Amino acid sequence: MYEFQNLVDNNLFQGRIFFDKSLENLTWLKVGGKASCLYIPKNKKDLAVFLKQIDSKARINVFGRLSNVLIRDGGISGVTILIPPSFSKIEIQKNNKITIGSGLLDKNVSKFAFDNDLGGFEFLSGIPGNIGGAIAMNAGCYGSEIKDIVDEVLILERDGELKSYNNEEMQFSYRNSAIETDQIIIEATFQGKHKNKSSIKEKIDAVICSKEESQPSKVATGGSTFKNPKEVKAWELINSSGLSGYKIGGAMISPIHNNFFINTGNASAKDFEKLGEFVIHEVEKHHGIRLEWEIHLIGDSIDEI
Repeated sequence: MYEFQNLVDNNLFQGRIFFDKSLENLTWLKVGGKASCLYIPKNKKDLAVFLKQIDSKARINVFGRLSNVLIRDGGISGVTILIPPSFSKIEIQKNNKITIGSGLLDKNVSKFAFDNDLGGFEFLSGIPGNIGGAIAMNAGCYGSEIKDIVDEVLILERDGELKSYNNEEMQFSYRNSAIETDQIIIEATFQGKHKNKSSIKEKIDAVICSKEESQPSKVATGGSTFKNPKEVKAWELINSSGLSGYKIGGAMISPIHNNFFINTGNASAKDFEKLGEFVIHEVEKHHGIRLEWEIHLIGDSIDEI
């Protein structure tokens, strides 16, 4: 902490820095401990300066809107970097391409593409969080994934230097990519295709309608909890194991969509983790299939600190 404080005192960067900052109200699940050092950069240049100044051995975690993470109650040590909405550049390029800053919300990317008669982005209207996080985890829904539209990704490496990755170099797979925890997505160029506005709107409306009908809303949730195994849906396995609506503490399996966990109002991160591990055990017992977390579990439990 003192090392970071010295950097602040010397005015070496322009972003905002916080020590022992609670993340509970920033996460979509509304749980979690404190970040020992939280940095919110002003812009790309400022972030590069910050990375070059901090200890090369310092642990780094990078987040956008904290929509698909479970921050444990013991919090996060090292450096936590939060990509702000100011990283929201968006520009039309030649040949139906769009360059987008990593801080832009997925749904706003979908809207921009619609406004400019570009198809291929409709599914993003159903994905929470920002585009940087969506790229890192190869987010997808309703038959489409980020890998289908990414052309090039601009990444700030751990040493503060920029590097460009093409689609192949990103090594996209199901809910995963080549991005490491200390690499920061700054922006990306996507390949769209010219499409009739009415057909784009029809598909966006279908995505939003399906989401509203099948997923919990107006509650604290982190999106899909588990990855779907091959040829079967995680929610089907959870449901057929008799777990719909099951609770541990303040964490509950949504009766609306069994692959969504919700905070009933007083949950801890430990409640969510215990519920997830219980689901994994029960599904494996009933079906012989071991579910994998899609939500990222970050930080230390209270028992570990």
